[in-house]
Amino acid sequence: MRRFERVPPALWIGVALFVICWIEVPRFGSASNLANVSRVASILLLAALGQTVVIIVRGIDFSIGSAVALFSVISVMTAPHYGMACAFAIATLAVLAVGLVNGVFVGVLQAPPFLVTLGSMIAVHGLCGAMVGGVPLDSPADIDFSGLVQASCLGLPVPLWMAVGGFATIGIALRFTRFGRECFALGSNDTAARLAGIPVRYRVVSAYLLNALLVAAAGAILTSRLGSGQPNLYPGMPFEAIAACAIGGVPLSGGKGGAIHALIGVLILTIVVNALVLLNLPTLVQNMLLGVVIVGAVLGRQRQMDGRRVGVAAIG
Repeated sequence: MRRFERVPPALWIGVALFVICWIEVPRFGSASNLANVSRVASILLLAALGQTVVIIVRGIDFSIGSAVALFSVISVMTAPHYGMACAFAIATLAVLAVGLVNGVFVGVLQAPPFLVTLGSMIAVHGLCGAMVGGVPLDSPADIDFSGLVQASCLGLPVPLWMAVGGFATIGIALRFTRFGRECFALGSNDTAARLAGIPVRYRVVSAYLLNALLVAAAGAILTSRLGSGQPNLYPGMPFEAIAACAIGGVPLSGGKGGAIHALIGVLILTIVVNALVLLNLPTLVQNMLLGVVIVGAVLGRQRQMDGRRVGVAAIG
């Protein structure tokens, strides 16, 4: 029984949703649809994993949607001159620069993460629009960006392997390394962490840099899928990533969470969105129902946490 108690409650919700959709939603269980779900989930999972690390250290990042747009624009602009591989590397450095700025302002200068990353989101979005004149930039005819999303390994698409690699990396880093222990300590009590000798400022900066690296990987997948530089690429990514973390059981107050929680939240969110699309519901209705699911999942998580506090208090 104790083993089942350790399983995140959101996992059972995800399993139930999957079974219901498999039975009730037409075409949900088809191989082509499940492949599409995996492709969408792989992009969101990379973003949610990075957001999880940032949330654990009591941060937040609203700039990741603009960051993937920056990756897209820079890679398409530089590819004709340096080749696709080098263009992706340059775009990754640009996204890391955004993460570094966020980390320095939040960790070193002690600025509120909400305001810092919101400002970054607006500034980078404006930069992307200025770089391409506000319109999408088509890739050159002699450069094929689709190689990344079309490639496969052991029968599975490369983007899925990238998501698996990100999941394993974050899972191991948070659970078995000094980096993870310090992140949890910082998120639980930054004053105590500082007194314990943990380099709090450096750890916050490193969390934002790791988040930026995962966002760059998501940007590479999106750019490969679209084959063009999009200044408005995936503006809802930060909100979906944060929602996935909350649904999976990562408290926004920091100090708790893990890769498995991000994965569960992403799967629940992706399954719900895919089912609503397959049911051909109007977009407005889809948004309303999705909002209800998110709020309901977060409230359920909060009630569970409150119940545990009451139980601990009663025992005490």
